[in-house]
Amino acid sequence: MNADLDPRQAHQLAEAQDQEELYQLAVSVQALSPAHAAEALGWDTDRASRALQLLLNARLLQPASGAPDIFLPVAPKAAALRRLAPLQQQIERMERRSEQIRDELAGFHRVLERAVRKADASDGSRPVVGTSALRDWLLTAAMRCRHEILLAQSGDGWRADNILLDMTEPLASLLERGVKVRTIHQHTARYDTATRRGVAHAVDGGGEARTSSGPLSQMVVFDRETALLPGDDGESAVAVTQPGIVQFVTDVFEQTWMAATPFDGQLRVAQADELLSGMRRTIIVLLAEGQTDAMIARRIGVSVRTCRNHIAKIYQELGAQSRFQLGVLVARSGLLGPTETEAARSTLVRA
Repeated sequence: MNADLDPRQAHQLAEAQDQEELYQLAVSVQALSPAHAAEALGWDTDRASRALQLLLNARLLQPASGAPDIFLPVAPKAAALRRLAPLQQQIERMERRSEQIRDELAGFHRVLERAVRKADASDGSRPVVGTSALRDWLLTAAMRCRHEILLAQSGDGWRADNILLDMTEPLASLLERGVKVRTIHQHTARYDTATRRGVAHAVDGGGEARTSSGPLSQMVVFDRETALLPGDDGESAVAVTQPGIVQFVTDVFEQTWMAATPFDGQLRVAQADELLSGMRRTIIVLLAEGQTDAMIARRIGVSVRTCRNHIAKIYQELGAQSRFQLGVLVARSGLLGPTETEAARSTLVRA
């Protein structure tokens, strides 16, 4: 016996070996009693009775008809069927109950569908409030989607407090159904492990993903017919079906998509350096517009602390000691285009 086993494991192993020996004897003689088993195997009566009882519990032995002290072997497949029968009956009862619950709620689902269509028909938009309501809306829209979904995800990663995280499983289902899936993230999301994993999974399934250095508004568009525009609180949104608004939202997505950088879920050093430069240029533009650190952080999808770290490095690279001096250096440096440079000069005048 293995010396590394603890007493409990050693006892279980010994019992298993006893059961095998007793079952082998039962198969060979086809009928046995506890006394016969003890004599044939050289065991005491208690040991034989214990092994016999375990085989009875496993349904591998059964009492002979009319002779309760004689036991017959049972084939393992037959024993399995006997042991699984109660579980199968329980499963069947649960399936019947599940079907009853679905039938009970089916009527309410139709009521909800009519109410939603009526609400959407009134002005083409309706509020969706609450995390559960948002999840339900997204799942329902994903189930109805036939051709294409456009998803813009702001922030520096697939954060747990972001309702669009709930699109992960629906996206996989959509891809399996042949629905075209395109997602846009901000450049900073490339440094987030969960985002890279999710994007790689979507791309492997046939989806496309890109990242953008500029501000990005969250949105989901289904079949260019319905859009969901989440609020800043992460717990509310506006569902839109009005064609003009949906077309505008779609156009915003397409313009952002054209300027965005392809992303396959992999982080490459050279590309990361290029994207980091693009993000810092965006920060410079926003600084030139006179935006606060908090506003800039929100626009580019990073924390205020991360944003301030980038601003400090920009100060260091340009040799600026203050925001005013930074504006002067930016205006003179040629880093920005004519319009952006003029914005920097205007900010200096206001200052």
